[in-house]
Amino acid sequence: MITDKDITKLKKTFATKEDLNRFATKEDTKAIVKEIHTVIKIVGDVSQQLKETNQKLDRNHQDHEETLEDHERRLDKVEDKVFSQA
Repeated sequence: MITDKDITKLKKTFATKEDLNRFATKEDTKAIVKEIHTVIKIVGDVSQQLKETNQKLDRNHQDHEETLEDHERRLDKVEDKVFSQA
């Protein structure tokens, strides 16, 4: 059975409806919602920037891979000429 003493402890630990009404007015709620929307927008912007950066890095990586393959082909040709004469 819950006693008055238990209820007092619970009220100290958890916010009551009256506490919430005292601290969270409609204006506070509107301000909080506005800030949440701002955070969501910022996260979306950062996400888009990361996506674009990753795409640039992928293109750079592909360019380097193609350059490396070209150099390897050229080296193979040189090796074929040098070692075929030996």
